[in-house]
Amino acid sequence: MNNVGGDCNRPLHINMNRIILHVDMNSYFASVEQAANPLLRGKPIAVGGGIGKRTVVATSSYEARARGVKTGMPTWEALKKCPELIVVTGDMNKYVYTSKEIIKMLRDYTDLVEVFSIDEAFLDVTRVKDGYGGEIEIAKDIKRRIKERFRLTCSIGIGPNKLVAKLASEMKKPDGLTKIGEDEISIVFEFIPVEDLCGVGRQLKKRLNSLGIRMCSDLAKYPVQRLVSKFGLVCGVHLSNMGKGIDDDPVDPQNNIKDAKSISHSYTLPKDESDPDIVKSYLLRLSEQVGRRARKYGYKGRVVSLYLRYGDFSGYGRQKNIHDYIDDGYDVYISALSMVEMERPIRLVGVALSDLIRNADQLSLFDQEGKKRAALAAMDEINDRYGDFTVTRASIIYNELAEKTGMTSRQKLEPDLNQGETFYPR
Repeated sequence: MNNVGGDCNRPLHINMNRIILHVDMNSYFASVEQAANPLLRGKPIAVGGGIGKRTVVATSSYEARARGVKTGMPTWEALKKCPELIVVTGDMNKYVYTSKEIIKMLRDYTDLVEVFSIDEAFLDVTRVKDGYGGEIEIAKDIKRRIKERFRLTCSIGIGPNKLVAKLASEMKKPDGLTKIGEDEISIVFEFIPVEDLCGVGRQLKKRLNSLGIRMCSDLAKYPVQRLVSKFGLVCGVHLSNMGKGIDDDPVDPQNNIKDAKSISHSYTLPKDESDPDIVKSYLLRLSEQVGRRARKYGYKGRVVSLYLRYGDFSGYGRQKNIHDYIDDGYDVYISALSMVEMERPIRLVGVALSDLIRNADQLSLFDQEGKKRAALAAMDEINDRYGDFTVTRASIIYNELAEKTGMTSRQKLEPDLNQGETFYPR
């Protein structure tokens, strides 16, 4: 190991010749705030949804972490641990813009850049490294440019695959640069707990620990047949490979932070409808479908669009910019409802969510109502298993929509995940 400076259906064979970099921004949200405001530099700060009983810490500066402030901690508890903590309300626009600019910079080195989250990316520099003097020189240059332009630091891991590169980036923080060579994997893995591997969460850790598997080396030595019997063929073999540092998952440049342009649903009513309550019912149900589809694919958006077509085939389209990135159908509905004009009977209703970002899991930590997030996740799980709207909001259930339109709980309106223009007119 060389320290320099400060899912289960994957292929099962390793490509021995790749050189992968994992760039991980250090304490990203807090660092962006400190870079933007000199008065915050060097001080313990926490970024979240503000001060309140239900707010949590999305991320904290390293000064705050030294005082025991952790991600996901309730804000009130963080203030108790660190009374001088400065709580900053998260600014998604700022973080997303900076992330996009950093990704543009990374693409100066190679077109094989995969956005893994709002503050992480993989680069495959196998073909280009020699032109820059090697992978370590590329990593040093990336760190220098990010620090000079954005006043931010990052930790970079280098390895023969994404699994090892990501692990390496976690080994020296902040502002670290670590390379794990292919011939060093078995030595390093002797000292790495299985939960440090990307993809091993709390529940999987418990299951592995119950089998006596605590270190990556334990996983590598565990009989693959027994892993297959416990986890199934694909996952069992994949876990065995992970324990050996094997991962042939390619760096996918299509896994972009913003690839789809919009998520939309529209519906032509059985008859021209002049009852505002019925139109609202349609709009709410369509909005719920947009939200559910957004959550399924890991998107959030901050532009809501509405399109109405009247019985005479005239119509209008409008859009509304909102401050926060959302994926809750009810939030989509509230924004769309504010643009509805019931001038005459309506023939078609459509709603869309655009200006999308993807794989930004940390954004959910800004939600002030954790119970709402848990309820949405539970509702999605049940509806995925038994059909759309098996479980839904009472405001949808207790209306005349099902009786008057035939849009029952099990009937599915096929989603329209647009890759081009949205359905509403320009």
